[in-house]
Amino acid sequence: MSLLETLLKSMTSSSSLDTMSRRTGGNNDQMAALITAALPILLRALTANASTKSGAESLQQALTEHTETGSVAEQFETADIDDGARILQHILGSNSSSVMNGLSRQSGLSNDQVGSALGALAPVLLNSLSAASNRAPAQPQKPPIDLSDGIDASDIMGFMQMMSQAQGGAPQRRPQNQASFDGSDLLGLLSMLK
Repeated sequence: MSLLETLLKSMTSSSSLDTMSRRTGGNNDQMAALITAALPILLRALTANASTKSGAESLQQALTEHTETGSVAEQFETADIDDGARILQHILGSNSSSVMNGLSRQSGLSNDQVGSALGALAPVLLNSLSAASNRAPAQPQKPPIDLSDGIDASDIMGFMQMMSQAQGGAPQRRPQNQASFDGSDLLGLLSMLK
């Protein structure tokens, strides 16, 4: 199962949708439509931001600060909307308004409801990525990124390892059969999620 499928499954479970609907005043169908449309956009934007060294460092720092491990429904319930708004502004930048407007039209929710829902979704997404990167087993004999099975937790772990190497200064030797990879490549990889 790809990372996107895993995230969608947990974030669109009935308990997660019930919680989001209560928080925003929307209904479960609207929440499911919003989350299904928003997750690929947010993942692509995160990847684009992480394609630079400073962006990768910023993402790694954000993941170390978002380590909540409760159920997704619980995380939606307790998510700090203000923190989520800051995350969204950082991820989406000047595209925030157009993304919100598009998601509002697509989901049938008002812009305020979309803002509230995404404000809860953003920290939960970072918690999920942080947990996935921490759970992924290290497999040194394999390339750090293997997209033959879609994007999954081990790919995120590989990406995180590469960010750590980029920050560490001295490059680590890589086996000859292991492909070179930098953060900018992840944007292309996430485009496969369409």
